[in-house]
Amino acid sequence: MRMKFSASALALSLAMTGVATASELNVVTSIRPLHSLVANVTQGVNTPINIVPANASPHDYALKPSDAQALQNADIIFWVGHELEGFLAKSITSLPQEAKVIELQEHEDHFHFLPTREVSLDDHDHEEHEHDDEHAHEDEHGHDDHEGHHHGDTDLHLWLDVENAKHFVELVAEELSAADAEHAAQYQKNAAATLENLNALNAEIKAQLAGLEAKKFVTFHDAYQYFEAQYGLTNAGTVTLSPEIKPGAKRLTELKAHLKEDQISCIFAEPQFDAKLVDLAVEGTNVKQAVLDPLGAELEDGPELYFNLIRTMGNNFADCLGE
Repeated sequence: MRMKFSASALALSLAMTGVATASELNVVTSIRPLHSLVANVTQGVNTPINIVPANASPHDYALKPSDAQALQNADIIFWVGHELEGFLAKSITSLPQEAKVIELQEHEDHFHFLPTREVSLDDHDHEEHEHDDEHAHEDEHGHDDHEGHHHGDTDLHLWLDVENAKHFVELVAEELSAADAEHAAQYQKNAAATLENLNALNAEIKAQLAGLEAKKFVTFHDAYQYFEAQYGLTNAGTVTLSPEIKPGAKRLTELKAHLKEDQISCIFAEPQFDAKLVDLAVEGTNVKQAVLDPLGAELEDGPELYFNLIRTMGNNFADCLGE
């Protein structure tokens, strides 16, 4: 006998079998800054799911069962890439074929990438990364020069460049509109508003940090060169060469000498890692301490997180480097 289904019964059937309707697009992000930018584009349509929580780092995160389930249910996944979020690499390869995976490090046509730096405690030359007033990201940055850098040679903290954030918003709107044509107009409208807000944010931080270019500072690890390049700041070294490796006594001795001898204004810790290393480094010096957070550990999730992240970073640089 042929059975008849009402619209509501059909919708219930689709939900029970795991088939998503356009309005139920499941969007997953790897880290909170990406989640925030995606949430700006999806406002009024849906809410993305994020993997790495506020109190964790993508450098050493381990997936939970709930994370694995979210990935399996995803229609679209945005992640930076296997060099930053190695914990995701295996799970990404086992996703259902219909899932769309957007790995940012493979999109050289959308983003301005910087090579990883050979971090030492002296002779830092930042002139090669200075941006002009327009912060141009076109051919002069030589995207072609970064071919082959995706095996540890590319700095993947690219979201700390507001221009890259703008390119990401454009990419998100493009991908979501293609996957969910029903809400394409809303995605595009949201993206346009977000781009305007990002332009205003960029101008705000440029004005705030003007005049601090010559002030030297040290960071916990080398995660900030996109921000530094955009605003002309001078990083003079790091506490650790890699966040996964705790520096030894020799490194800390060298760092302490560097702080005393080279007119370092400030040293920055990170909330994801033990601040005792920074405390030890500044002991017996007049160097000021502050915190930089590339992920927004203490910020509330949502569309405003990215803007608050960049503003907080600007405030902390201005406060610590200022007189």
